[in-house]
Amino acid sequence: VRTTPRQKLLMIGFPDGLPAKVEAGGKVTDIGADTGFESFLASTDAFGGNSGSGVFDEDGTMIGVLVRGATDYVQSGGCTVVNELPNSDGGEGIIYVDRVVSLTNPVPPPSSSPGRSCEAALSIDASSAFSVDIADTSLGVGPSSYDASLCLDTAFGGAGPVFWIKLDGVRPGNELDLTTCGFDTDLSVFEGSCSSLSMAACDGDSGSCSVDYGSSIDDFVPKADTQYYIVVGGYGGESGAATLTGTYSSTDPEPPNPTSKRYVECGRRNRCSEEPKWADVDEKHEVRCCADERISNSWKKTDGCSVWGESNGGFACANRKTFVEASSICELAGARLCSAAELAAGCAAGTGCGHDSDLVWSSDEEPSSAPPSTSTSPPPPPSPKPSPPPPPSASSSPPPSSSPPPPPSPSPPPSPPPPPSPLLSPPGVCVDDPNCPHLNDGDCDDGGPGSAYDFCEYGGDCTDCGPQLPPPNSPDSSYCNNECQHASDGECDDGGEGSHYSVCDFGSDCIDCGERFVEGEEGEEGEEGEEGEE
Repeated sequence: VRTTPRQKLLMIGFPDGLPAKVEAGGKVTDIGADTGFESFLASTDAFGGNSGSGVFDEDGTMIGVLVRGATDYVQSGGCTVVNELPNSDGGEGIIYVDRVVSLTNPVPPPSSSPGRSCEAALSIDASSAFSVDIADTSLGVGPSSYDASLCLDTAFGGAGPVFWIKLDGVRPGNELDLTTCGFDTDLSVFEGSCSSLSMAACDGDSGSCSVDYGSSIDDFVPKADTQYYIVVGGYGGESGAATLTGTYSSTDPEPPNPTSKRYVECGRRNRCSEEPKWADVDEKHEVRCCADERISNSWKKTDGCSVWGESNGGFACANRKTFVEASSICELAGARLCSAAELAAGCAAGTGCGHDSDLVWSSDEEPSSAPPSTSTSPPPPPSPKPSPPPPPSASSSPPPSSSPPPPPSPSPPPSPPPPPSPLLSPPGVCVDDPNCPHLNDGDCDDGGPGSAYDFCEYGGDCTDCGPQLPPPNSPDSSYCNNECQHASDGECDDGGEGSHYSVCDFGSDCIDCGERFVEGEEGEEGEEGEEGEE
């Protein structure tokens, strides 16, 4: 703590053989800027023997140690008298206390021995069964606190020197059995970072070793995205040689490692800059989960869906995860990955973490019958439509004609197919209403399923929301969009009146078929309406 000019000081020492001398009249005369704040000068009343005396500020905080002083006595009139100096001329040298500590207690260089601390823990591969021989558990200092309530009645001590081990590559969701043998050991598991550890499990004397009082933690289940440390100590501060073993309860020698591609679907319809696709399982994508039953109040069920969706319900937002990591995250939350159809239907849309505009892992596996592919592109498009049947004729043979037959219609250009096993899309209300005050702003504002706001007419924010189902018992509604994969080919393909084919959703081939209308089904309230409120 740096001093200030004229700061009052107090010094306690034992000069000139006195039992004790308390001096409270000194003041700082030079703060020591010229010495780089190694020391400062003061007008303390010091004598021989005061060297090493503590110097304190008015709050009682020790700020320095006296190291040198002015002349104590002078001759005057044939007598030896005290050398009195005005406060402004004080020249007692005092070294700053922080310099004293650094000189008398230099920080020892870090030891190269692993296991002495959390930061220097011995790292081991915990992706399969492991065994570690510890020559001496007295190398390190234990964590700042233990929670012995996690292992009551096991004679857990939680004191004395320890050995630190860092577990790398744990298998999330797999039960891990830990045992230490060698002497009367304490065994504990901590999770988190070295600066913020919390105790996850512990044991004192539950082990089954040839030596009494070994320790054992059974059925410990590691979590995904969590760092774990094992601390091995001894009861009552005892130390010695020990062996730590870890085995997984799963009969599988290795965790599942699928190789077939999985489908990644947009977190919310029309929000992604990338097209949905089949993705290699080692690619990194975002995670959303679905549950067949509601897990907690944060899980959301969207109208038209039979499942609940979440992005961070009981688990943290998960960004850039492999397929295996994504599956484990959902399983640990008591859920599963959503199917591609559920994602496409918006069953997990709007659940947070910013994943509405990201490609999200689904559970759909690329069919084994699919031809080999070296890219992650979707499967090839469907075959072109069959030719329409000939018109009915009154005779068994067509009338003669001198004109050549018309050329065949050009084949429609190939286009990407929908995701695997899609939910059928019923006719939808979809227009970009110019009266919508928040049109095309990236948020669905029409008040329909999955919408963020209800500033616009239902179905009137098409670019942001996509087509919406016609409201129940509504008056006549019209549908007109060109989402049909064979749109604008000169033939009506939506299965409505006058259409050539029924390969597209009703109202989705507007240029070829024109606007379509659906009459409202009035008076059909009752059981269906009640189910919609579930």
